[in-house]
Amino acid sequence: MSKFCGSLLLLALITFQSCIASQEVVSRKLKFSPRARPPYQNHAQMARYVAHTVDWCVIGTTSTMKGREGLPFTNILSVSDGPVNNSTGVPYFYVTDLDQSGVDIAKNNSVSISMSEYQTGYCSDHSIDAESPFCTRLTLGGKFVKVTDKAEKDFALKALFTRHPEMKHWNHSAPPNHHFYAAKMDIDFIWLLDSSGHGAAIISPKKYYAVKW
Repeated sequence: MSKFCGSLLLLALITFQSCIASQEVVSRKLKFSPRARPPYQNHAQMARYVAHTVDWCVIGTTSTMKGREGLPFTNILSVSDGPVNNSTGVPYFYVTDLDQSGVDIAKNNSVSISMSEYQTGYCSDHSIDAESPFCTRLTLGGKFVKVTDKAEKDFALKALFTRHPEMKHWNHSAPPNHHFYAAKMDIDFIWLLDSSGHGAAIISPKKYYAVKW
């Protein structure tokens, strides 16, 4: 009887560990199923695919921190270019000026953001390392600006809150001086690496925004 109970306990433990491992794998993937991955030869379409599909990015600013003035500083920002069924290509953010990136941007709003296809699960599903050129990398450069137009601000907040529901509570749960607001990047530079042997592609904003996605 004790051996039987011990076997049941071991089986339960293995099942529990398997469930936890499964949840950890799922948590690394996106909250929605992305559209079909475009051909790697179509750089503008691939850039729009990555920009729409990922949930977060790395932002690079010029540091204003004491002792680090003028040096590169990076941070994590959640991002959305539109609701799941409406891609615009415009990266929208929900930010506070109290964050270190916000402090840097107040002095110099020229920034870069980098996104990785690894977030989609495609690379891990195909045993492709995040640094491999076959796991698409996208960097966008431009000016980081506050969204002031009412119609665009309403759209930006919808884009952000539908993809990141927790955000809608931030101005209520954070200290009152945080004042989160919608911001965006006015893109003037697009760099994409999605294959090997051809180097990175530089895409014009005109071609990028012309993609119907």
